[in-house]
Amino acid sequence: MPDVISGNLVREIEAKKGEVADVLAEELAPLLAPLLPDANDPTSTTAALAAVGNAINTAGKYAGKQIFNTTTNKLVVATGASAGATWVNAGTGVVEHTPV
Repeated sequence: MPDVISGNLVREIEAKKGEVADVLAEELAPLLAPLLPDANDPTSTTAALAAVGNAINTAGKYAGKQIFNTTTNKLVVATGASAGATWVNAGTGVVEHTPV
């Protein structure tokens, strides 16, 4: 009898795995969204983000601007509008690039 019960329990758990995964994905999506690149996010490279004279730093930069760094595969955020303002990791807040 215990084998039948455990077998039934295993089948029930297996059947619920998909539902649990769907609920987790739905709950986590809004929390993860700011950390994941979006198709609308502009992209750049480490070299460009670190170059104070590059257009990524001199045109249209503002505090909070998000750029997906294609070199590191990280989303970074500008800390200010000046060309020398740093770019920080969107998830951790750690400085990733200091334009010089």
